[in-house]
This record gives sequence, structure tokens and C-alpha cells, in this order.
Amino acid sequence: MAAMDYADVQKSFKGRTHLLLGNGFSIGCDPIFKYQSLYDVAVEKGLSPNAQAVFGRFGTNNFEGVMRVLMDANWVGQQYGLLHGDDSELLKDVEIVRRALVAAIAESHLDYSGSVSDEMKESASAFFYPFYNIFTTNYDLVAYWIVMAGGPHPKYWDGFGEDLDEPDADHVVFSFHVGNHPGIFYMHGALHLYVKEGVVAKHCWSRTGEKLTKLIKAGMADGRNPLFVAEGTSGKKLEQIHTNSYLSYALSKLNRIEGTLVVLGHSLSSQDQHLRDIIAGNKKLKRLFIGVRDAANPAKAKEAVASIELRRDERGHEPLEVQYFTSDSAKVWP
Repeated sequence: MAAMDYADVQKSFKGRTHLLLGNGFSIGCDPIFKYQSLYDVAVEKGLSPNAQAVFGRFGTNNFEGVMRVLMDANWVGQQYGLLHGDDSELLKDVEIVRRALVAAIAESHLDYSGSVSDEMKESASAFFYPFYNIFTTNYDLVAYWIVMAGGPHPKYWDGFGEDLDEPDADHVVFSFHVGNHPGIFYMHGALHLYVKEGVVAKHCWSRTGEKLTKLIKAGMADGRNPLFVAEGTSGKKLEQIHTNSYLSYALSKLNRIEGTLVVLGHSLSSQDQHLRDIIAGNKKLKRLFIGVRDAANPAKAKEAVASIELRRDERGHEPLEVQYFTSDSAKVWP
């Protein structure tokens, strides 16, 4: 099946249409978000030699892929009696790689929203506008900045509001469900979110006058680490999601959308099988449009779709209407 032009995708929108973003969206804004760039920063920040060797051995700069390799190696070692207990060096390096990813994103991130030109914000805002809900697995602030560029009353709500216990606090907290209002949901957490005494809080520029990146780094120095679900496998990600009220809510929201879902900059790989399963299990979802970089060979996307269709069939749901479009034709960024 040939990939469509995004203009033709838009013409076919009917009813509510939603958007799922992956890292390709942020890379389109700035190459600093490429895994290679993040890896270079992680090495500078002290990524362990063993972890670096694993990256090199497998010829990858994919942090989650390396975490998966380390977790699989630990399992094999346990299975063959070579390792005992849950305190192996392999699992320690899984956590080291995870922390290195968080630190690299925070350290290398664009300094503030003004780092993205008005022209780029306007272009991305226009791309967002037709969508009812926006779901993103990205940890960076780009999608947040685009939404907030809409002014003091942005179209998309995120469920964060005043902390009733600390109304004058420099943060806001996850305090309400957006209901039938358009929303933006950070499926795997984000730099500006953190857990405060069991509650998910959000750094807030409007309450402090400080750049979000400065607030985030100060928070990390003070032990308020960003809420990140950066595990090596989908199962581990799902475990982390279910321990957090905000992340569980975001995932359940994806499970309840209806109509059409557009996927951009996201491969829906097996490391995100939980997202595939949610899409497969949502009976109200009728159509799926997936952006691909290589129009002639959308192999990764087709593998993901095959998994979704299989699970959907197992549940007895009617098939999804699936189409592919070329990511570049969406022209998110000028």
C-alpha cells in the first residue's frame, strides 16, 4: 500500500481525530533531540564504560534498546545460574543508563520557549489545531511549548491546577480529569513533571518567572527528578505507569478516544507494546493513520500494525482502517 500525502489524510478526517507523537516530532524541531546527540551528552555526564561498550557492541544509540539488552542479559544469566539475586551489575547499569538519559535530555534541552522561533510555533500550532486530543511519549518540552504558545487560555488542558494545600506554591498539581475538553497527555512523563509527596506536580513558569529548564535543573539538584517512564521493555513501562495516577489516567484516556488516531514520529515498536495493545483494545477507534519516513518501505509501521490487527482480531473487534502517509508531507515545521 502506497503512503499517502498528508494533505489527503486531512481531507479524509471525519468526526474526532486525535494525535500520537513520538520523538520524530521533536527531532523535526531541533536535531538536539536525536538519540546520538543525547548519547554524546550522556557520555560527557559520566555514562559508565560498561554501558558505553554495550552501545558500541550493538551499534546503537537507542537508550531503551540498550536497557532491554541489559535486562535480557540479566535474565539469561539468572536462567543459567550465572547470576543470583536482583542486585546484578547488569541491572545496576540499566538504572545508570536510565538516569543518563534523563540527565542528557535535561542538560541538552533547548534553553527556553523562545529558542523555538515564532514561525515554527505557528506552524506546529496550525498542525495541532484539527486534533481533539494530543498524546505524546516525548519527555521534552516542545509539545508543551507549542500548546502554551496559544496564550493564557490554551486549547488543550492537561489536568494540572492549583495545589489546594499550597495555593501560593510555585508549582501546580494533577488535580482534575479533562473530561470532554481537548487535552494533551504525557504518556511516559516529561521533564516538567515530578512527584511531590505522592502527587504529580508540574513546574510552572507563570508562578515563578523562571525558565522551565532552570526550574527542572534546580529540582533535579534538590532530588525532585522528572517523571520518566524510560524502561527497557513495554512490560516494565506498564508496571511504572500503573503505579502513578497521572500516567494511568493518560493511558486510560487513549483507551477511550473514538474516531481516528494519527501517529507521527513514532514507530510503535515492541518496546511500546502497551500502546499497541491499547489501540487494539479500543473498540471506538475506527481509523489509524501512521506517518512513515520511507514511503517505499514502511516495514516497521507494518510490523506494528500487524501486531495491532492480530490482537484486535483476538478480541473480536472490527478491523481498523489503516493508512500510511509520508511524515515529511505533514510539514509540521517550516
